[in-house]
Amino acid sequence: MKSKKRRIFFVVVFILLIIGFLEITLGLLTFMSPRVDWLLSFERVIPDARLGYRPKPGVPGHDRNGFRNQEVPAKAAIVALGDSQTYGTGVAPEYAWPRQLESTLGKTVYSMAYGGYGPAHSLVLWDEAVALLPEIVIEAFYVGNDLFDSFSLVYNQGQLTDLGSPDLRLQASVREAEQSEPLEKRVTRMYSMAPVATDKNKTAVPLYRVLTQHLRLYGLLRRAQYESMRLIQRPTNTPQEQWEAAKAFAEAHPTYCQVFSNGQFKTIFTSEYRLSALELEDPRILEGLQISLRAMQRMHELAASRNIRFIVVLIPTKEAVFRQLWENSTMSYRRATENEERVWQSTKDFLVRNDIEYLDALPALREQLMTGVQPYQVSHDGHPNEHGHAAIAKLVAAHLASPKR
Repeated sequence: MKSKKRRIFFVVVFILLIIGFLEITLGLLTFMSPRVDWLLSFERVIPDARLGYRPKPGVPGHDRNGFRNQEVPAKAAIVALGDSQTYGTGVAPEYAWPRQLESTLGKTVYSMAYGGYGPAHSLVLWDEAVALLPEIVIEAFYVGNDLFDSFSLVYNQGQLTDLGSPDLRLQASVREAEQSEPLEKRVTRMYSMAPVATDKNKTAVPLYRVLTQHLRLYGLLRRAQYESMRLIQRPTNTPQEQWEAAKAFAEAHPTYCQVFSNGQFKTIFTSEYRLSALELEDPRILEGLQISLRAMQRMHELAASRNIRFIVVLIPTKEAVFRQLWENSTMSYRRATENEERVWQSTKDFLVRNDIEYLDALPALREQLMTGVQPYQVSHDGHPNEHGHAAIAKLVAAHLASPKR
């Protein structure tokens, strides 16, 4: 009996020693290679004291700063700031409009765009951007969520607080609205299309995240499972399969999704989410707009002090691009697109008053529809496809090639 217990004890110790050895080995590999670290952790971002988070270096297809470029150049003719609409979520790196712009102009275009960044984040990144000695800096302003993102950076992260309004009544309205339902919670719920989180699951940390943060071996096993499932699963390659999958998703989330099809074009709209980020009756959204405008004004001033050309590119939502084609739209769709039109008018008025150069991408994207080309995915994804990115790149390239006004 004692001999059997002794054998079991030695087997357990042996297994623990092997696990320990593998953990140490994997730990050394992750320390030496950012790519291995990403493969085992699945994390695409790292905490940042000023931005909240920033892209993680070592992720495939990203440079040593974590941004979506092949490398960090010593000098870039153009730096593009923005969010996922500029980063190129949903398309291959070469199709993102900064890369297409680079190919068209034959000049280095460095992208510092990342999902969840608004104009306030761009202002935080300004010193990094001008360190590349650019001739031109482009701020891509997307109203689909930039108002919320800029508000969150100032009010939730406590950064660039001087961009906030000094109006005490507005501050009181913002505090009251946050106490009723935090804007971050509401927008996240709309984006994830999930029910309201309870206090119990709100603070819970997923077990897989705890394990991947502390056990590299678990991360290795999880990566192996993920890659094997990716190889086994049959991709939906044909357009009809993609559309059927998109409709199935919309039918599973009827509160958040609307199916659009007019015979020529088809896609899924997420009007409730768009409206939550464009609700102009919410003082936090209005404050987010003002923060965004002040951030762009600050960047314009900083650019002028260095003799850098600063251009704002206005990126519309998918809903706004299709607006003229959906006659029997839902109430939330109409409200979201009407609010967006009001935001754009306020933005343009502000830019003109402050002599800030800007381009509106809405006509270029609508022109694609008129020529029979769909600039967005058929799914509920609100990011441009390669055709949409091409339209934005062509617009910017043509503007830069024309004589400066």
